[in-house]
Amino acid sequence: MTGSPNARRRMSAVDRREQILDVTHEIVDADGFHAATPNRIAEAAGITRPVLYQLFGDLPGLFVALVDRESERASAQFARATAHQVDEDRLISTFCGMLDAVDEHPATWRLFLFPPQGAPPQLHRRLAESEELVLRFLQQEIEKAVPGIPDPEYTARMVHASGRELLQRRLVDPSRATTDRLIALVRHVRTWVLPAR
Repeated sequence: MTGSPNARRRMSAVDRREQILDVTHEIVDADGFHAATPNRIAEAAGITRPVLYQLFGDLPGLFVALVDRESERASAQFARATAHQVDEDRLISTFCGMLDAVDEHPATWRLFLFPPQGAPPQLHRRLAESEELVLRFLQQEIEKAVPGIPDPEYTARMVHASGRELLQRRLVDPSRATTDRLIALVRHVRTWVLPAR
């Protein structure tokens, strides 16, 4: 049986580390960072607190490791989304790819789209870095799609805010914020905000 104490003892350090990060993420996703205490994490992971400290140093170290792992996952998914080709329009294709990413790893995206209570400074730094990266991408794509558009920087910010809101709706209310509905809306807004020239 995989959940037996013997099976837990045989887990490699790498696998144990991932398991603790998974457990921590589940707690944070459900109740916020403040709820992810060493005792709760250790109990949920079936380990002792010394094992947790051995692998992560301390609780802030564990939180940083979690943010780093989820940031890497989100960055890889964003890179895939920008390469996603379901439409000749790269902005729409990217949005479709981001919807796929949110559906594939909703807990990852809840972490970044709805930062939980007690989030470490590392998370907010990563969010700021990611936002700048996305805004640069959007501005470049907008300038390519509509050469000479007035104020491409703020247009990118408006597109970013709208896209973020729609991805949040997908996470909060997927039965109403269906993929078809959101993509149809993005297509409509795309022609309204960024008309072909």
